[in-house]
Amino acid sequence: MHRLVRRRVRVEAVAALVVAWLAGALVLGLATRAGAVPTATLMALGPLLGGLLLQFTHSLKLAERIGNLDSTTARTLENVKRTGSGLGQEIKQTYRQLEALQNLTAIVPADDVLPATRGWAASPDLLMVLVDLIITERPSLVVECGSGASTLWLALAMRRFGIDGQIIALDHDPVYASKTRDFLARHNVSDLAEVRDAPLESFSLDGETYSWYTRQAWENLMGIDLLFVDGPPAATGRRARYPALPLLNGALSPVAVVVLDDLVVADMQQALRRWLDAYPDIDSQILPLEKQAAVLRRTVRAAGFSPDSPVVGTAHP
Repeated sequence: MHRLVRRRVRVEAVAALVVAWLAGALVLGLATRAGAVPTATLMALGPLLGGLLLQFTHSLKLAERIGNLDSTTARTLENVKRTGSGLGQEIKQTYRQLEALQNLTAIVPADDVLPATRGWAASPDLLMVLVDLIITERPSLVVECGSGASTLWLALAMRRFGIDGQIIALDHDPVYASKTRDFLARHNVSDLAEVRDAPLESFSLDGETYSWYTRQAWENLMGIDLLFVDGPPAATGRRARYPALPLLNGALSPVAVVVLDDLVVADMQQALRRWLDAYPDIDSQILPLEKQAAVLRRTVRAAGFSPDSPVVGTAHP
Protein backbone atom coordinates (compact mmCIF):
# COMPACT_ATOMS: atom_id res chain seq x y z
CA MET A 1 0.00 0.00 0.00
CA HIS A 2 2.77 2.41 0.92
CA ARG A 3 4.60 1.70 -2.35
CA LEU A 4 1.42 2.25 -4.33
CA VAL A 5 0.81 5.63 -2.62
CA ARG A 6 4.42 6.74 -3.25
CA ARG A 7 4.23 5.61 -6.87
CA ARG A 8 0.87 7.21 -7.72
CA VAL A 9 0.82 10.33 -5.55
CA ARG A 10 3.06 12.88 -7.23
CA VAL A 11 3.05 16.69 -7.17
CA GLU A 12 1.73 16.88 -10.74
CA ALA A 13 -1.11 14.46 -9.97
CA VAL A 14 -2.04 16.30 -6.76
CA ALA A 15 -1.99 19.64 -8.58
CA ALA A 16 -4.31 18.28 -11.27
CA LEU A 17 -6.68 16.95 -8.63
CA VAL A 18 -6.70 20.31 -6.79
CA VAL A 19 -7.47 22.19 -10.02
CA ALA A 20 -10.25 19.72 -10.81
CA TRP A 21 -11.62 20.14 -7.26
CA LEU A 22 -11.61 23.95 -7.55
CA ALA A 23 -13.36 23.83 -10.89
CA GLY A 24 -15.92 21.33 -9.65
CA ALA A 25 -16.60 23.33 -6.47
CA LEU A 26 -17.04 26.53 -8.47
CA VAL A 27 -19.40 24.91 -10.94
CA LEU A 28 -21.35 23.28 -8.11
CA GLY A 29 -21.63 26.58 -6.26
CA LEU A 30 -22.88 28.43 -9.33
CA ALA A 31 -25.30 25.66 -10.25
CA THR A 32 -26.82 25.49 -6.80
CA ARG A 33 -26.58 29.26 -6.12
CA ALA A 34 -25.08 28.34 -2.75
CA GLY A 35 -23.54 31.73 -2.34
CA ALA A 36 -20.00 32.98 -2.15
CA VAL A 37 -19.06 31.78 1.34
CA PRO A 38 -20.12 28.11 0.94
CA THR A 39 -18.56 27.97 -2.52
CA ALA A 40 -15.27 29.48 -1.32
CA THR A 41 -15.22 27.13 1.65
CA LEU A 42 -15.76 24.12 -0.61
CA MET A 43 -13.06 25.33 -2.99
CA ALA A 44 -10.58 25.80 -0.10
CA LEU A 45 -10.93 22.17 0.87
CA GLY A 46 -9.18 21.17 -2.40
CA PRO A 47 -5.75 22.74 -1.72
CA LEU A 48 -6.01 21.65 1.94
CA LEU A 49 -6.62 18.01 1.06
CA GLY A 50 -3.90 18.18 -1.62
CA GLY A 51 -1.40 19.52 0.91
CA LEU A 52 -2.30 16.79 3.41
CA LEU A 53 -1.89 14.15 0.71
CA LEU A 54 1.54 15.49 -0.25
CA GLN A 55 2.57 15.66 3.42
CA PHE A 56 1.49 12.06 3.91
CA THR A 57 3.52 10.95 0.87
CA HIS A 58 6.57 12.87 2.09
CA SER A 59 6.27 11.20 5.51
CA LEU A 60 6.21 7.77 3.89
CA LYS A 61 9.36 8.57 1.86
CA LEU A 62 11.10 9.96 4.94
CA ALA A 63 10.25 6.83 6.94
CA GLU A 64 11.67 4.65 4.16
CA ARG A 65 14.90 6.64 4.05
CA ILE A 66 15.26 6.40 7.84
CA GLY A 67 14.80 2.64 7.59
CA ASN A 68 17.43 2.40 4.84
CA LEU A 69 19.78 4.60 6.84
CA ASP A 70 19.38 2.33 9.83
CA SER A 71 20.29 -0.74 7.75
CA THR A 72 23.23 1.06 6.14
CA THR A 73 24.48 2.22 9.53
CA ALA A 74 24.28 -1.31 10.90
CA ARG A 75 26.26 -2.66 7.95
CA THR A 76 28.82 0.13 8.27
CA LEU A 77 29.30 -0.54 11.97
CA GLU A 78 29.76 -4.24 11.28
CA ASN A 79 32.36 -3.48 8.59
CA VAL A 80 34.15 -1.10 10.95
CA LYS A 81 34.26 -3.80 13.64
CA ARG A 82 35.70 -6.36 11.22
CA THR A 83 38.22 -3.87 9.85
CA GLY A 84 39.20 -2.79 13.34
CA SER A 85 39.71 -6.38 14.43
CA GLY A 86 41.83 -7.17 11.34
CA LEU A 87 43.78 -3.95 11.74
CA GLY A 88 44.52 -4.76 15.35
CA GLN A 89 45.85 -8.18 14.38
CA GLU A 90 47.97 -6.67 11.61
CA ILE A 91 49.42 -4.06 13.98
CA LYS A 92 50.23 -6.78 16.50
CA GLN A 93 51.83 -8.95 13.81
CA THR A 94 53.82 -6.04 12.40
CA TYR A 95 55.12 -5.22 15.88
CA ARG A 96 56.25 -8.83 16.32
CA GLN A 97 58.07 -8.75 12.99
CA LEU A 98 59.76 -5.45 13.81
CA GLU A 99 60.81 -6.87 17.17
CA ALA A 100 62.26 -9.96 15.48
CA LEU A 101 64.06 -7.83 12.88
CA GLN A 102 65.56 -5.69 15.63
CA ASN A 103 66.83 -8.82 17.36
CA LEU A 104 68.29 -10.08 14.10
CA THR A 105 70.21 -6.90 13.42
CA ALA A 106 71.45 -6.83 17.02
CA ILE A 107 72.71 -10.43 16.87
CA VAL A 108 73.94 -10.33 13.27
CA PRO A 109 74.92 -6.78 12.31
CA ALA A 110 74.92 -5.96 8.60
CA ASP A 111 76.81 -3.16 6.89
CA ASP A 112 74.92 -3.02 3.59
CA VAL A 113 71.39 -2.99 2.17
CA LEU A 114 69.27 -5.96 3.27
CA PRO A 115 66.66 -7.75 1.15
CA ALA A 116 62.97 -7.32 1.86
CA THR A 117 61.20 -9.70 4.21
CA ARG A 118 57.59 -10.94 4.55
CA GLY A 119 55.27 -11.56 1.60
CA TRP A 120 57.00 -14.09 -0.66
CA ALA A 121 60.19 -13.77 1.38
CA ALA A 122 60.74 -15.25 4.83
CA SER A 123 59.37 -13.20 7.71
CA PRO A 124 61.73 -11.87 10.41
CA ASP A 125 60.33 -14.22 13.06
CA LEU A 126 61.24 -17.25 10.94
CA LEU A 127 64.65 -15.77 10.12
CA MET A 128 65.25 -15.44 13.86
CA VAL A 129 64.46 -19.14 14.31
CA LEU A 130 66.86 -20.10 11.51
CA VAL A 131 69.65 -17.90 12.85
CA ASP A 132 69.16 -19.43 16.30
CA LEU A 133 69.49 -22.90 14.77
CA ILE A 134 72.73 -21.81 13.09
CA ILE A 135 74.08 -20.58 16.43
CA THR A 136 73.02 -23.59 18.52
CA GLU A 137 73.41 -26.44 16.01
CA ARG A 138 76.51 -25.07 14.17
CA PRO A 139 75.69 -27.01 10.99
CA SER A 140 78.43 -27.98 8.54
CA LEU A 141 76.03 -28.04 5.59
CA VAL A 142 72.81 -26.09 5.20
CA VAL A 143 70.58 -26.72 2.18
CA GLU A 144 67.78 -24.34 1.27
CA CYS A 145 64.95 -25.14 -1.08
CA GLY A 146 64.51 -21.64 -2.46
CA SER A 147 66.89 -18.69 -2.05
CA GLY A 148 66.48 -15.15 -0.80
CA ALA A 149 66.66 -13.21 2.45
CA SER A 150 67.17 -16.40 4.47
CA THR A 151 70.27 -17.29 2.43
CA LEU A 152 71.90 -13.99 3.31
CA TRP A 153 70.95 -14.03 7.00
CA LEU A 154 72.20 -17.60 7.47
CA ALA A 155 75.51 -16.70 5.80
CA LEU A 156 75.84 -13.58 7.97
CA ALA A 157 75.21 -15.68 11.08
CA MET A 158 77.86 -18.20 10.04
CA ARG A 159 80.40 -15.42 9.55
CA ARG A 160 79.42 -13.63 12.77
CA PHE A 161 79.84 -16.76 14.94
CA GLY A 162 82.77 -18.28 13.08
CA ILE A 163 80.93 -21.43 12.01
CA ASP A 164 82.85 -23.62 9.57
CA GLY A 165 79.95 -24.45 7.29
CA GLN A 166 78.49 -24.04 3.83
CA ILE A 167 75.04 -22.99 2.57
CA ILE A 168 73.69 -24.35 -0.70
CA ALA A 169 70.45 -22.75 -1.94
CA LEU A 170 68.46 -24.27 -4.80
CA ASP A 171 66.34 -21.92 -6.90
CA HIS A 172 64.25 -22.65 -9.97
CA ASP A 173 63.96 -18.95 -10.88
CA PRO A 174 67.23 -17.68 -12.42
CA VAL A 175 66.24 -14.02 -11.94
CA TYR A 176 65.57 -14.48 -8.24
CA ALA A 177 68.71 -16.59 -7.87
CA SER A 178 70.76 -13.80 -9.45
CA LYS A 179 69.34 -11.25 -7.01
CA THR A 180 70.30 -13.45 -4.08
CA ARG A 181 73.85 -13.80 -5.43
CA ASP A 182 74.08 -10.01 -5.69
CA PHE A 183 73.14 -9.61 -2.01
CA LEU A 184 75.67 -12.27 -1.00
CA ALA A 185 78.39 -10.45 -2.95
CA ARG A 186 77.50 -7.06 -1.45
CA HIS A 187 77.86 -8.50 2.04
CA ASN A 188 81.05 -10.44 1.19
CA VAL A 189 79.64 -13.85 2.13
CA SER A 190 79.70 -15.52 -1.30
CA ASP A 191 82.35 -17.87 0.07
CA LEU A 192 79.84 -19.17 2.63
CA ALA A 193 76.71 -19.40 0.49
CA GLU A 194 76.17 -20.71 -3.02
CA VAL A 195 72.97 -20.33 -5.06
CA ARG A 196 72.48 -23.08 -7.62
CA ASP A 197 70.19 -22.70 -10.62
CA ALA A 198 67.84 -25.65 -10.34
CA PRO A 199 65.05 -25.73 -12.93
CA LEU A 200 62.14 -27.99 -12.09
CA GLU A 201 61.94 -31.47 -13.53
CA SER A 202 59.55 -34.39 -13.08
CA PHE A 203 60.04 -37.01 -10.38
CA SER A 204 57.99 -40.16 -9.79
CA LEU A 205 57.37 -40.84 -6.11
CA ASP A 206 55.10 -43.64 -4.97
CA GLY A 207 53.43 -43.77 -8.37
CA GLU A 208 52.75 -40.03 -8.52
CA THR A 209 54.55 -37.37 -10.56
CA TYR A 210 55.89 -34.20 -8.96
CA SER A 211 57.89 -31.19 -10.14
CA TRP A 212 60.99 -30.48 -8.10
CA TYR A 213 64.53 -29.17 -8.43
CA THR A 214 66.64 -30.94 -11.05
CA ARG A 215 68.71 -33.79 -9.68
CA GLN A 216 71.95 -32.34 -11.03
CA ALA A 217 71.68 -29.44 -8.58
CA TRP A 218 71.65 -31.56 -5.41
CA GLU A 219 72.81 -35.11 -6.17
CA ASN A 220 76.32 -34.41 -4.82
CA LEU A 221 75.10 -33.07 -1.45
CA MET A 222 75.73 -35.28 1.57
CA GLY A 223 75.67 -34.73 5.33
CA ILE A 224 72.98 -32.04 5.43
CA ASP A 225 72.64 -30.79 9.00
CA LEU A 226 69.93 -28.18 8.36
CA LEU A 227 67.36 -28.45 5.58
CA PHE A 228 65.17 -25.39 5.11
CA VAL A 229 62.21 -26.14 2.81
CA ASP A 230 60.83 -22.85 1.51
CA GLY A 231 60.35 -23.73 -2.13
CA PRO A 232 59.28 -24.38 -4.78
CA PRO A 233 56.20 -22.12 -4.58
CA ALA A 234 52.81 -23.82 -4.26
CA ALA A 235 51.87 -22.43 -7.69
CA THR A 236 54.40 -24.70 -9.40
CA GLY A 237 52.42 -27.86 -8.71
CA ARG A 238 50.46 -30.03 -6.32
CA ARG A 239 52.27 -30.61 -3.00
CA ALA A 240 55.18 -28.68 -4.45
CA ARG A 241 57.47 -29.15 -1.41
CA TYR A 242 56.60 -32.75 -0.65
CA PRO A 243 59.54 -34.26 -2.62
CA ALA A 244 62.14 -32.53 -0.41
CA LEU A 245 62.27 -35.21 2.28
CA PRO A 246 61.99 -38.39 0.17
CA LEU A 247 64.57 -37.11 -2.35
CA LEU A 248 67.07 -35.69 0.17
CA ASN A 249 66.44 -38.32 2.81
CA GLY A 250 69.66 -40.18 2.11
CA ALA A 251 71.71 -36.97 2.21
CA LEU A 252 70.61 -35.91 5.70
CA SER A 253 73.03 -36.28 8.58
CA PRO A 254 72.08 -38.30 11.71
CA VAL A 255 71.42 -35.05 13.61
CA ALA A 256 69.65 -33.20 10.81
CA VAL A 257 66.99 -30.59 11.49
CA VAL A 258 64.32 -29.93 8.86
CA VAL A 259 62.31 -26.69 8.78
CA LEU A 260 59.19 -26.43 6.63
CA ASP A 261 57.78 -22.94 6.09
CA ASP A 262 54.36 -21.59 5.01
CA LEU A 263 52.11 -23.99 6.89
CA VAL A 264 49.30 -21.48 6.49
CA VAL A 265 49.06 -22.94 2.97
CA ALA A 266 47.00 -26.14 2.74
CA ASP A 267 49.44 -27.63 0.23
CA MET A 268 52.28 -27.43 2.78
CA GLN A 269 50.08 -28.93 5.51
CA GLN A 270 49.43 -31.96 3.28
CA ALA A 271 53.16 -32.40 2.65
CA LEU A 272 53.86 -32.30 6.39
CA ARG A 273 51.13 -34.86 7.16
CA ARG A 274 52.55 -37.27 4.59
CA TRP A 275 56.05 -36.89 6.03
CA LEU A 276 54.85 -37.57 9.56
CA ASP A 277 52.80 -40.58 8.43
CA ALA A 278 55.81 -42.15 6.74
CA TYR A 279 58.29 -41.31 9.53
CA PRO A 280 56.55 -42.02 12.87
CA ASP A 281 59.81 -41.46 14.76
CA ILE A 282 59.96 -37.81 13.65
CA ASP A 283 59.06 -35.22 16.25
CA SER A 284 57.34 -32.18 14.75
CA GLN A 285 57.06 -28.85 16.53
CA ILE A 286 54.70 -26.29 15.00
CA LEU A 287 55.91 -22.74 15.53
CA PRO A 288 53.21 -20.02 15.79
CA LEU A 289 54.98 -17.67 13.40
CA GLU A 290 53.43 -15.26 10.93
CA LYS A 291 53.20 -17.94 8.22
CA GLN A 292 53.66 -20.87 10.62
CA ALA A 293 56.50 -23.34 10.31
CA ALA A 294 57.38 -26.86 11.46
CA VAL A 295 60.70 -27.95 12.93
CA LEU A 296 61.32 -31.67 12.44
CA ARG A 297 63.81 -33.83 14.35
CA ARG A 298 64.12 -37.52 14.95
CA THR A 299 63.20 -38.52 18.50
CA VAL A 300 66.32 -40.72 18.57
CA ARG A 301 68.70 -38.35 16.85
CA ALA A 302 71.60 -40.78 16.78
CA ALA A 303 69.66 -42.91 14.31
CA GLY A 304 69.53 -40.08 11.80
CA PHE A 305 67.52 -40.01 8.61
CA SER A 306 68.67 -43.35 7.31
CA PRO A 307 68.77 -44.00 3.57
CA ASP A 308 66.87 -47.19 4.34
CA SER A 309 63.97 -45.29 5.88
CA PRO A 310 60.71 -45.67 3.94
CA VAL A 311 60.03 -43.24 1.13
CA VAL A 312 57.31 -40.87 2.17
CA GLY A 313 53.92 -42.07 1.02
CA THR A 314 54.88 -45.70 0.29
CA ALA A 315 52.72 -47.02 3.11
CA HIS A 316 50.02 -44.42 2.50
CA PRO A 317 49.22 -44.24 -1.21
